[in-house]
Amino acid sequence: MDPKLEMTRQWIMRAEDDLRLAELIQKDDDPIYWAIAFHAQQCAEKALKGLLTFHDIRAGKTHDIENLIRLSSPVVDELERLTEQAKTLSAYAVDSRYPVPHGDVSKNEAIEAIKTARKIFECVLNTLPNFEGLSQE
Repeated sequence: MDPKLEMTRQWIMRAEDDLRLAELIQKDDDPIYWAIAFHAQQCAEKALKGLLTFHDIRAGKTHDIENLIRLSSPVVDELERLTEQAKTLSAYAVDSRYPVPHGDVSKNEAIEAIKTARKIFECVLNTLPNFEGLSQE
């Protein structure tokens, strides 16, 4: 496989894994909401980085979902409509994993994080070639 396609596939596979992990944690009898939000953020970040890799656009080292959407919008304009929803995901990359003064992630915030991550993931997936090993729902 072409190295660029393989790297894109790896990003998308990791994004899908993070989405699955977020959803598995949500189904637990006593879900850990910060972990759900973290994996949702990771899903969105990796999906967007996969899209950018496919289009030869450098993202650099960032967890900023809003910036990744800005970089991705020229190739997938539908992503721009998700910017407002996605703003909250960026904080979950770091803040959700450490004690912070403003409190923990709520159940509703975790649920919204999964919904937003899924929208971003599906939007990206719909613009890329089908990769073996990915569930194409």
